[in-house]
Amino acid sequence: MELTFVIDLMKEEGCGNRELIPGGRDIPVTSSNILEYIRRYTEYRLIKSQEKALEALKDGIFDVLPDNCMNSLTAEDLRLLLNGVGDINVSTLISYTTFNDESSEGPDKLLKFKRWFWSIVEKMNTLERQDLVYFWTGSPALPASEEGFQPLPSVTIRPADDSHLPTANTCISRLYIPLYSSKSILRSKMLMAIKSKNFGFV
Repeated sequence: MELTFVIDLMKEEGCGNRELIPGGRDIPVTSSNILEYIRRYTEYRLIKSQEKALEALKDGIFDVLPDNCMNSLTAEDLRLLLNGVGDINVSTLISYTTFNDESSEGPDKLLKFKRWFWSIVEKMNTLERQDLVYFWTGSPALPASEEGFQPLPSVTIRPADDSHLPTANTCISRLYIPLYSSKSILRSKMLMAIKSKNFGFV
């Protein structure tokens, strides 16, 4: 491939090229040093080329937070704080969620509807659960703790209506679902809504 220990910079990086090691322009990549080349190349692309942005990000964080606030965090702790938990635990979601009633139906019918809802969520695959939480809250993951979920998710049960899809207001983590007449209709409408990824702000 006639490579040397040099990396070509993209336009947004200022064009031109940089040596990956001192004298890299004159060091060909061979079968004996290709792993070192890959390591240096990856390190430059993922770390060195982003140093200014990472420094600015760090300065911004520590402008708001105390300097020592992250000393005890591991890389995994930080990832969870930033990205949340990708594997949606239904029991955790149930514990976070409250229901509001706008349907004017009796308590037995509402309880049955809630059971339908959670039964459907429990049977969803991982991607469908992430799509649901994204449709509902604007994030495909649950936060690492309840404190990170503000406001807590809620479901508003609307009057009976089999023709409309569920809608969501992601700003307040609220899902609006009509009181569908059957579990199968509820399931099909929920899946259709979350796949469309259109938020119906209400």
